Amino acid sequence: MPVPNGGYLGFVMNIVKDIDMLRQPCHPVGDIAEGLQIGKQLLQVLYSTANGVGLAANQIGIGKRVCVIDVLGPLILVNPKIISGFKKIKYKEACLSFPGTYINTERFANIMVSADNHKAPLLFSEEKSLLECVCVQHEIDHLNSITMFDRELKEKDIG
Repeated sequence: MPVPNGGYLGFVMNIVKDIDMLRQPCHPVGDIAEGLQIGKQLLQVLYSTANGVGLAANQIGIGKRVCVIDVLGPLILVNPKIISGFKKIKYKEACLSFPGTYINTERFANIMVSADNHKAPLLFSEEKSLLECVCVQHEIDHLNSITMFDRELKEKDIG
């Protein structure tokens, strides 16, 4: 439900930088139309950043399971879940909530994702776009109260 300041239900549309706030659980969206409305707001905030490629609802203070990605084109995911993944890779990640910070992580190079606003599972692969595949995992992690710091590889793991 839009509010006069352009926000969603009175939430401020600034990017959350407080890790404790990002660790709050996100709740499923019961109505796909509501999820799509949140997604549109997320895309507006994402496009206002200099270099963002993905954003989760809790990064703007909305505790709902919605995220957006725009690597190959805009994509809204309502109640997304990773249903499979294979071929682990090391990847250097960044996050709009922690500007200027880069973390080496381990991710899947290929994943299948279900989302309530897509009839069939979606395939994200290194062949199509490794950045998009990693970004989807990163944003779904946000919805699961996980930050990139929780995925950090230590020096001994990177070798």
